[in-house]
Amino acid sequence: MPFPLHVPQETKIVKKQLFILILFISCYTKTKKPDYDFMNQIKQQAALDSTLKTQVELKPAKYFFGTKKNTERLSGFFYIKNVGNHIFNPISIQSNCDCIAVHYMSKAIMPNDSLKVTYEVAIKTRTGFISHSIVAIGNCQYGNQTFYLEGTIFDK
Repeated sequence: MPFPLHVPQETKIVKKQLFILILFISCYTKTKKPDYDFMNQIKQQAALDSTLKTQVELKPAKYFFGTKKNTERLSGFFYIKNVGNHIFNPISIQSNCDCIAVHYMSKAIMPNDSLKVTYEVAIKTRTGFISHSIVAIGNCQYGNQTFYLEGTIFDK
């Protein structure tokens, strides 16, 4: 008499989880096209993760602009200072909001050197409290550093 084939319960669970994951991925990619720019940044970050990391500081790391009329201009700057021992190669410096234009000269930052990043926020159609960030991605601690911008905008 042949032995009955016994499949462990863990194997069944893993197979079910794998099937659900494949189904989810196939449905997700059919409904939403992949963001190739974002994937390219992830690939570049992964390459940097395997190289030497450095330490950077944002000066200031946060800016509270207080209260502004939405007819005023809201712009400013911050510095990314390389306080580590290796060259900092920024891959991307961008905001979480398309209402913020970020400008900088793309360059590697040598140890003990800084990069000035300027920004301008479109506030004409905004009112109330805002909180946004600008993220610098590169070969630094945690793979990124974030500058925060907060304040209140009121109508003319």
